[in-house]
Formats: sequence, structure tokens, C-alpha cells
Amino acid sequence: MTKRTHINEINNRTRGAFVDDIRPYPEQIKFSLNQLNGSSFWGWCLWRAPEGANLLESIPLSDEFLQCAGTAGALTIEVRYVDPDGQAHQYVVGRPGGDPSTGPTEVIFWEDGNFSTTVYPHEVFTADEAAEVFYAYFLTDKVAQPYVLRELDLSLPDSGAEGS
Repeated sequence: MTKRTHINEINNRTRGAFVDDIRPYPEQIKFSLNQLNGSSFWGWCLWRAPEGANLLESIPLSDEFLQCAGTAGALTIEVRYVDPDGQAHQYVVGRPGGDPSTGPTEVIFWEDGNFSTTVYPHEVFTADEAAEVFYAYFLTDKVAQPYVLRELDLSLPDSGAEGS
């Protein structure tokens, strides 16, 4: 199996190859997420580069990714998958056991409070908790058990963490 390169993106603006030159990948993920302050650093996204991509020429985007927004103390995580028919589905990641009957009540802010999304309490993560989700995704391109996914309606104006 060939090692494929991952891309990381900061604040929907700066992206590059995700490397382990300074720290091993799990520690680098945890370090990156703990830098989230909701102001100068409020969002982080991770995806695999396509097989054979020349990252010296361009940094490719992907239709499938794992992203988060907020602060190290309270952030929301979303994952996007594309089904075999080419249809994209985006989900909020949560812990099992949430109560959907009460409605989302936790507001996550980012970019100096200019953007927010409201999620369920079991969908709020600290940076250290989120690091486990991101590392599993880094290894498998999937959100691992025991985490649960709640599909977002992307046609609604306030349905996603990075674009609310």
C-alpha cells in the first residue's frame, strides 16, 4: 500500500501538505486543534490528496473531508462524504447518546463571532477530544465508532460549520 499525502487547510484560506516533520501525526493533529482560538485561528480541515498529486504544482481540493470550527474549548466537527452516485452528504459528528427531541442548543462561534452554528450538546468537542476523531479519519478516511453522524441539509442557509 502506498502512503498517500494528506492536505490540511486553516481558516478556509491556507492549505498545504500535512506533514509529521516536527511531531508525529497524532501529536501534530492535537497541537493544531489546540491552537483554535476562534479569532486568528478558527477552522481546520483535513483530506487526502488524490493519488499521484504533484503538491509542488498545486494543492488539490477534495469533495470529501473532515473539518472543524470554533475554539479549542468548544468546537464542532463535520465530515463530508460522496456516495457512489456522486451525491455529497455532509454530517455533524457527535458522541452517541444525544437527545434529538430537545433540538440543538449549543452555539459554536468562530472568526471573531462573525459566524456561528448551533449544535446538540453531544456534538460539542474540545480540541483533545476532536484530535481522536481527526486521527481516526487520517488513518481510515472515515469517522470511527462510537461517534454518530447527523446529516445536514445543505440547502439551508445555516446548515454547516464552515459556511453558516
